[in-house]
Amino acid sequence: MTKKLSAAIRMAQPSDAQAILDIYAPYVTDTAITFVSTLPTAEEIRLKMLDIEKRYPYLVCTIDNEVVGFAYADRVRPHEAYRWNAELSVYIDPHHQGRGIATALYTALFQILKAQGFCNLYAVITLPNEASVALHKHFGFRELAVHEADGYKLGAWRDVLWMLYRIDGAADPETHGSPVRLPQLRPNEVETALSIASALLSGAL
Repeated sequence: MTKKLSAAIRMAQPSDAQAILDIYAPYVTDTAITFVSTLPTAEEIRLKMLDIEKRYPYLVCTIDNEVVGFAYADRVRPHEAYRWNAELSVYIDPHHQGRGIATALYTALFQILKAQGFCNLYAVITLPNEASVALHKHFGFRELAVHEADGYKLGAWRDVLWMLYRIDGAADPETHGSPVRLPQLRPNEVETALSIASALLSGAL
């Protein structure tokens, strides 16, 4: 009998920084999926995570307690008028791609961001990247624009696609004000989102 894998989507912890870096490193050094060219340290990953979690969710996926993917939201631009927006990022260990991990991470990420009161979610995708475009279309993102030759990496100019998901029923800024910071969100809202995503992943493995 094949042993059932233990899978979970949970909030990232500072102790996950090295595992996150191990997943992220080949994307930095070997691809143009991220325009980051200098590999960060585990400490830089940890500090960025702690900064993001002051406002946005930062999630990891574990299979048999091994971190195999991560996803997070972050600000799009610094101006106060953009505070209802968030840019999403997701990275999966290449050995675990195609197992529904990105879908599970995004399921939890979306639910938490909606509970916080965000309105616009953006994906910024270096082309070509059929898998990422398909993932975002699955979640209802629509294509906004392609910025041609927007960045130069690994010896070539790269086009960048911007995609948008507008959250249905988003809170009225005039009534509800700014999105709720992550630490101020009711714990059961986060726990429910993580439980639903974990169950989705377990069913897919």
